[in-house]
Parts: sequence; structure tokens; C-alpha cells
Amino acid sequence: MVSESIATLFFLGFLGFILNYFAWKRKFYILSSYPSIPIELKHLVSIFAIYISATFFLPYYLISILSRHSQGTLTFSLLVSLQFIFILTLIIAMIIYCKCQATPLFSQLWKNKASTSSRFYDWSLGFCTWLLAFPVVAFVSQFFDLLLYLIYKLESYEQVAVRYLKTSLQSPSLQTLALLSIVLFAPVIEEFLFRGTLQSYLKKGLGAKAAIILSAAGFALFHFSSEQGLGNLSLIPSLFTFGCFLGYIYERQGSLFASIGLHMAFNLVNSLRILFSEGST
Repeated sequence: MVSESIATLFFLGFLGFILNYFAWKRKFYILSSYPSIPIELKHLVSIFAIYISATFFLPYYLISILSRHSQGTLTFSLLVSLQFIFILTLIIAMIIYCKCQATPLFSQLWKNKASTSSRFYDWSLGFCTWLLAFPVVAFVSQFFDLLLYLIYKLESYEQVAVRYLKTSLQSPSLQTLALLSIVLFAPVIEEFLFRGTLQSYLKKGLGAKAAIILSAAGFALFHFSSEQGLGNLSLIPSLFTFGCFLGYIYERQGSLFASIGLHMAFNLVNSLRILFSEGST
């Protein structure tokens, strides 16, 4: 295992260096100087309060009530359906909040007024940036997986979303709901939260580079799972690296469509890999 992991590390490192060096020479890594969007602390707190309520508190209380009435035997299909409902509730609540603001502030998060590229171009560029981000993120993940194995003799951990998708393969309808959640809704919601709202707020006082780093750290820590224990030692650095790419492409294009495109590409490729690998076993 160690020799294979080291070989994979060298391959990913070499591939990531070559691709990103070429992109750097082509002046891809030049930040645009778009004006800051006047997101205030009250907006940031409100958006995250809606997110936390709809994804943690509401599911916890509703599932607790249902568990008591069903003697604790909730089926996986019911849980998947409930999660899908929670996601739709979250999206509706966020739309209502944004529409209730006095000025069209949140529309600027999706596309900076100074940005001249089309939304489709932003999304396409973000999607193609997967080629640059993937080997670097995979290198970081592989490195910490190997470190975790060498120190604690622990195998690599799967993200909760990965286990969720694998479990949903038992039913086409559940699989469809899981794929919609992972490939479509999660990128849109998380990019609006961490790049659109958090990064835009931080940029006002700290500048673009610090905002990218701090929002990436927040993005990684929000994926912390107590179930994974030491597995977070591997997942958090790789998600932080991924978050830096997401933050950069958002800042470069001044468009959430760009970071959503990159996020969707990552989740789509990972989902397809799981579907094909599980389907062949």
C-alpha cells in the first residue's frame, strides 16, 4: 500500500505541477480587481442562521419526533426524502430572505456588475478548472491519507456524502435524489454561502487573498464530521485546498457561476466514479 501511495503521490504531484505551471504561464492565475460587494455582518449571520436551522436543527427535531412515533425504525428511503425536503426548504428560505432586502444586494454575489463575461462562460471556465484543481486536491488528500496510515495505521476515510450516495444505489429514485442533492443543490448552496456571502464579507476588510483563504478554511471546517474522527485529518486539508480553488475562480471571474461550475465538476466526477465502481462489483 505504501509503495502504491507514494507512486500515486509522485504522479499527482507531477501532473498538478505541469498543468498549473502551464496555466500560470498563460496568465490564468491573475486576480481581477472587482469592487467589493457591501455585504454586512447582519446579512452574513442571517444567511448562515437560515442554513444551520434548515440543515441541523430542523432535521434533528423532525427526525427525533418521527423516531419516537416509529419506535426508532426510520427507513433510509424516508431519510433521503426528508433530506431532499430540507434542502428545498433551505433554498426557498434563502430566496425569500434575499428578496426581502431593500436593495438587490445578493444579485451582485451571483455576478459582479463590473464583470463582463457571460454566465455560461463563467460556468464553463469553472467546470474546466477541474483539470487544474483535481490533481492538486487529490495530491493533498493522498498525502494526508498516507500520513494517517503511517502514524496511526488507519485506512482512508470516506466523506459522509460519499457513503450517502453509495447507500442510495439500492433504489433508482433514491439515487436520483442523492445525485440531485450532491451534484446540483450542494454546489449552489455552498457556493452562495462560502464564496458569495462569507468571502465577499471578508474581502471588504481583509482583501481578496485573505478572504479566499479564510472562506476556504470555513468551508473545510463546516464539513467536519464527528463520525469520521481522525479521518478529518485527511479530509479537512484536501477540502481547504479545494476551497482555495473555488474562492480563486469566484474572485477571478467575479461570478458565482464560475465556482459553482468547478464545484459541480468535482461532485459530478466523484459521483460517476462511485456509480461505475459500485456498478462493476
